[in-house]
Amino acid sequence: MPAGAALSLDLLALKPHHSSPALVRRLSNPRQEEAFRYGSAFARGAVVRLPSSAEIQVSGAAAIDLSGASLHPGDFQAQIASTLDCIAALLAEENAGLTDVTAGTVFVKRSADGAAFWRWAQAHDLQDLPAVTVLADVCRPELLFELDAEAALPASVRPAGPLSPRQA
Repeated sequence: MPAGAALSLDLLALKPHHSSPALVRRLSNPRQEEAFRYGSAFARGAVVRLPSSAEIQVSGAAAIDLSGASLHPGDFQAQIASTLDCIAALLAEENAGLTDVTAGTVFVKRSADGAAFWRWAQAHDLQDLPAVTVLADVCRPELLFELDAEAALPASVRPAGPLSPRQA
């Protein structure tokens, strides 16, 4: 990390409403192995359900397969496609899709790849993806692209899996 820190983390704090607590559940991705199984310590995503809406938090995703191996080393466009397929599969677990994404961060390792991503997005009808592009390290040396995202859903979208107030 630039400041020499060994750890970086995001925190989401929820203040429960007296009559309707937030329901939180960790998400698994059917297209990727749980990260802790290959030595990383993060969840693929989480869903937070409130009475009026739901939010899905997608951890930084990259072109990684079911065994934890990197896919398409050096092939930027194939990594984009694989990553977005993984994110779409995770969102589908909650009856959501890429069109439900309300914010995202596109991480690219090489400066020219920022514009290349948006050309790819345009060609795949994702030009309106609400995301910022950041030149940064990606999770592995051989990977060139990573994306994290948030998706918002109205309360009318039914959860795909069981939720409990303390499950995370």
